[in-house]
Amino acid sequence: MTEQEEYAERPVPRQARLGFAKPALVWAGFAYAYICIFIGSQIMGGLGAPLGYVAIISGQIFLFVYSGLIAHKGAALGLNFSLMCKAAFGKYGYAAPVLLIAGLVTGWFAFQGWLAGDLTVGLYGGKSFNAGTGSGILPGIFGTTAFWGAIWTATFGIFAVYGIRAMAWMGRFAVVSVTVLAAWMIYSILTVVASGTGGNPLISHPVGHPWTFALGFTASIGTFIVSSTMTGDFTRWTKNTKQAWGVTAVAFPICNLLMLMVGGIFTAVAGKLDFFFGLAAIGLGIPIMIIQWASNGSTCDGCMYNATQGFKNVSYNISKGKFNLSWKKIASIVVLVGAGVAAANLLTSIVPWLLLLGTVVSLVGGVLIGHFWVVARKSTPDEILAAADRIVNIPAIIGLLVGIVIAVIIAVAVPDLPAVIGGLIGGVGVYPAVARYMGYTKGGRLTDKGIGVSIDSVTGASSTSEVEDQHRSRDTSDESTSTRTSDIYDNDNMNSNSKYVAGIFHNLEKIVQLLAPYWFSSSSSSSNMRRGGLS
Repeated sequence: MTEQEEYAERPVPRQARLGFAKPALVWAGFAYAYICIFIGSQIMGGLGAPLGYVAIISGQIFLFVYSGLIAHKGAALGLNFSLMCKAAFGKYGYAAPVLLIAGLVTGWFAFQGWLAGDLTVGLYGGKSFNAGTGSGILPGIFGTTAFWGAIWTATFGIFAVYGIRAMAWMGRFAVVSVTVLAAWMIYSILTVVASGTGGNPLISHPVGHPWTFALGFTASIGTFIVSSTMTGDFTRWTKNTKQAWGVTAVAFPICNLLMLMVGGIFTAVAGKLDFFFGLAAIGLGIPIMIIQWASNGSTCDGCMYNATQGFKNVSYNISKGKFNLSWKKIASIVVLVGAGVAAANLLTSIVPWLLLLGTVVSLVGGVLIGHFWVVARKSTPDEILAAADRIVNIPAIIGLLVGIVIAVIIAVAVPDLPAVIGGLIGGVGVYPAVARYMGYTKGGRLTDKGIGVSIDSVTGASSTSEVEDQHRSRDTSDESTSTRTSDIYDNDNMNSNSKYVAGIFHNLEKIVQLLAPYWFSSSSSSSNMRRGGLS
């Protein structure tokens, strides 16, 4: 049976796009993470109500805007996260950030599977790490977190091995089951639990050690800051940018917010932290186990997909096509590594992990936003794809490093501010300024220096017979970044929406100039977008 292509090394052509439903189901199932219920509970425990709700909601709004900006460009160009990084950092410069985040999301994948195992033990096995001591129904090794962590990690990862379409099936199951059970949880918490505690979901005091608002906000965005940065892996399958924003909204704030709010409401009412939220005794714990299996499973396969996209793309490009294992083989390796990490009980605490993710990952996301929305916002798709072949984008690296310094200073000297600000300053502020100063961009368009070749040689790609001959002679099995623009865009659709796109671009132009006028010269700021520019 022929393996369906997942387009890890090249843009998704328009004829292969899946539309809105399947990417939305994948993201919905992904964002329905059981651990987010407990994170919401911890945020409420650290801040109390109503401040805990403010931290949760503001974090989700941030994720919607942050992820939506990246998703928009991923859908417009058909690029996954790795190829977006390649366009922003260069063909060798991109390897470090992609491997870093792919490694982090592999850890998140392993943690979700491990958590499912720990919760299984907390109900039916022996002593768990976070969920108390179980009933002892599962004896010996069958009652340990290591055993069930490895089992669930491997089981959940199988869906990603079979690609985005299999994940959509898992997402459909998770969306239906988790939505119903989450509604049941909220009802039970507000009736059964509240009747025993007399707690008020709108007003409560912190439980245990108080948190700063910055910590609560960072925990809220830390739930999905990694995969929201890698959102192009999913939204490139949509048919247009409107669908990409819609898919993003399904994830943040709708689905992820629901999970966080369930946990927040429980702690506000119960005045305590509990991995089973006072519902372990109902129905022998079966309802709560179904929701954690479905949610952890759909989250695991999303993490797996992100990680495999990154590892496959980098290994293929850095080796110049010599290391070209199939999608299933690389995905299987990631599953085995994740199962091993889960079995070794290496990841047992969630708060330090969230702080690490919230601080580090935004550094890369900030550069992507700065590149596609500021530095190269007027560049044509062909110019952006051509720039992916330069060795390294020095201004982007400088922006990343400055962001690290700023994030560390914020974390140490100003703990009341979220460290994620450092990454955004480095990527959206410092990188564009350095790129303009060094001559990599002018008026929001990449220069010859920024692309690495003459702009004329790129813009002539659609009319020069020599370039057309190169396209025709290319082997159709060659999985390079340089897919033709005509394969990515539906020109008829673009023309019919030209006024809409032009209006959006005009408004974005005014916002960007207001925030950072030093990026523009007086002549370039009023220049019109070239035909073929990104929406």
